[in-house]
Amino acid sequence: MTNSIDHTSGEGKTVTCPQCGKSFTCSLSPACWCATRVVPVEVKEHLAERYKTCVCSTCLDELIAKAGSGESA
Repeated sequence: MTNSIDHTSGEGKTVTCPQCGKSFTCSLSPACWCATRVVPVEVKEHLAERYKTCVCSTCLDELIAKAGSGESA
């Protein structure tokens, strides 16, 4: 995902989802929860155009589902 957080410690950081305001942990690594999601290109582009940080798992899953059903993000 797109993220401007510095993760030099290798541990997750608590961030706020820019879409819904929920707090979640982002580790910006292959072990992060988002690495388990298959994110369509159009969702990646949507997120990169709008946000400088990651979105939470709920919002990401909703965007992926909308893209899969043909709905716009």
